Amino acid sequence: MRCAAIPVLLVCIVAGCRSVSSAMIDNKGVFLTAGDLPGGYTPRGLIEIRQSGLMIFGLIPASPGTLQEACDRLAQEARKLGADAVINVEYEIHRTPFPISFFWWPRGATVRGMAVKLPETDSGLPKGER
Repeated sequence: MRCAAIPVLLVCIVAGCRSVSSAMIDNKGVFLTAGDLPGGYTPRGLIEIRQSGLMIFGLIPASPGTLQEACDRLAQEARKLGADAVINVEYEIHRTPFPISFFWWPRGATVRGMAVKLPETDSGLPKGER
């Protein structure tokens, strides 16, 4: 019975390595939101950015792989499509738990959403976000 508990415990630890969440994130020039915008807008396309990096011994950042960097790249891609905002933004943060991170160094973030062009007459953004 004890032999079966060890693999189950290891599976539970490894399964907790990924989280999926959504939140409002402000970015320069492009409005990023987890929700929808009131009023009309023109969809420009779906965007997904995967940002990968390394953490040496789980403590020292060796290369980028943060959520902020992924959101910055998402905003850049939205600008290339001529979008003013990205709606329905979702993000995933990929981390390795501490005991394993001492040997396994990858980390990263994935951000996805719908790039939209707002009408010229009204920005369509909620008050306080214009």
